[in-house]
Amino acid sequence: MALIGNTPDAFGQTWHLPVDKPQRYRDLVQLANQETHSHFKDTVLPMWLFRLARPFNQRIQELFELLPRYKYDNLFVTDKFNTRFPDFKTTTFEEGIHQIFSEE
Repeated sequence: MALIGNTPDAFGQTWHLPVDKPQRYRDLVQLANQETHSHFKDTVLPMWLFRLARPFNQRIQELFELLPRYKYDNLFVTDKFNTRFPDFKTTTFEEGIHQIFSEE
């Protein structure tokens, strides 16, 4: 963000910060499994279960409020950033997940 903020010709524009190639949530679970030598599986819970548990659990209530955001995969188009800042190294998901688990 500092790079964009300190680049005069970037002012007044909308930018997606650079991210690695798009991944589905399921793919991220697989990457974490590979890194940790685990066998976790992703599970999609039905909405009725969230609605049922929501009054009894504050964490589920908070998660319920975020569910619309996670209904679809997040896709970021970073072509504009990559074209303007070609020397910027984007951390891959594999590198990021490795770094997270290496810090434990």
